[in-house]
Parts: sequence; structure tokens; C-alpha cells
Amino acid sequence: MRQRSSGALLIWVLPMLLALVLAGCGHSGAGTAPWASPAAPAGLTLTDLHDIGELQTTFNQDTGKPRLIMLVSPT
Repeated sequence: MRQRSSGALLIWVLPMLLALVLAGCGHSGAGTAPWASPAAPAGLTLTDLHDIGELQTTFNQDTGKPRLIMLVSPT
């Protein structure tokens, strides 16, 4: 019976402890999230491409610069 009660205690205590630790990991309030600003930073644009040729042309224009390709699918 003793082992069963300590197992039940662990089932309840560990998630609560994890929740407390994660709650303490919030941000300090010193900075703001990028999505909280009303406008995009200067020089940052989002391009909506409709075919692979547009992607290739845009990709090749920025040779030597870091690039991010983001694919979004509804499935």
C-alpha cells in the first residue's frame, strides 16, 4: 500500500512541479515580441510567390545573403 500511494503522489506532484517551473520561465518584460510591433522592421519583406519560376528568380537575386524559404500548406 505504501508503494502505491507514493506512485500516486508522483503522478500529481511532478506535473505540478513542472507547471511551476515552466510558469517561472516567462519573459522578463524588458523586450517585446516581434509580432507585437505594428509594422515590420525596415528592409524586411514577405513575398507571396505563385510558381517555381518566381521563387527561383527571387532566390537568385539575393546571392550571398541569408535567405529563408517558408512553405505553408493547409494539410
